[in-house]
Amino acid sequence: MKQVSWLSLCAFLVVSGCAYTDPIPDRAKADIKRPIDCSTAQADIKILEGEKISTSDQAKSGVKMVVPASAARAILHGDYLDRGKVATGEYNDEIDAKIKKIKDTCNIQ
Repeated sequence: MKQVSWLSLCAFLVVSGCAYTDPIPDRAKADIKRPIDCSTAQADIKILEGEKISTSDQAKSGVKMVVPASAARAILHGDYLDRGKVATGEYNDEIDAKIKKIKDTCNIQ
């Protein structure tokens, strides 16, 4: 019975390392850095709101930081720190700051 558990654990670690997804897509990074254009402000805010990471995805990102296979893969892909930003909520804070800046600049309520 213990051998089956070890095999299951090993299989889980391998699969979790292989199921790779980028924590913050390049498009989303570009949206945060895009200059403010008041003529597209409402649409930009909607896009940014849609890019926020859910609490469950934050938890998944945190788990993937500590599972050895996933962590190694994230380091190799160069997005280990992005996973940390997602897991701690820092990424959502960046989105909120950008939305606030757009609203303040364009006088949107």
